[in-house]
Amino acid sequence: MTALSRRLQQFIWLVGSVMAAAAILRWVVGDDLRAWLPPTLAADVPRGALGLGRRVAGFCIELIPLSAALYSLLALHRICDIHRAGQIVGARLSTMYRAFGRGLMLLGVANALYTPLIAFALTFPSIDGGVTIAVGLSTADLYLLVAGAAVMMLGLVVEEAHRIETENAQII
Repeated sequence: MTALSRRLQQFIWLVGSVMAAAAILRWVVGDDLRAWLPPTLAADVPRGALGLGRRVAGFCIELIPLSAALYSLLALHRICDIHRAGQIVGARLSTMYRAFGRGLMLLGVANALYTPLIAFALTFPSIDGGVTIAVGLSTADLYLLVAGAAVMMLGLVVEEAHRIETENAQII
């Protein structure tokens, strides 16, 4: 369990670094933002270079799902720390599972907010006077909500297992 937890922690650092780098590079490097965005949003990107204001707005919006994802990864990293210490149940582990589940749910909400906010930032104020309103709810966002709720329930189960373990230790 210790070796697996250590490998998972290394993977978490890699994933977190790649996510942060992609979030920064998307808004800093190059003039063609369409290559960095999902196809549904790439159609709304104005031709030519984006101004600094739109890049800053886009980066700030990018921080919403990035912060939720990094919060989830941090909770998962702490879960691995607890498992590496040999703990299978406990109050701290329960808290971290609930934090991980909360992070997944926040990520689902953040992803749903990301599409309309980015579409608005890229089309306001537009040359032709129109603003694009986009709705960005996908099944993946709904899956994150369900998975987050399930992990939060797992945290409650771990908490109950810890309570039962504590009671049993007092009886003996």
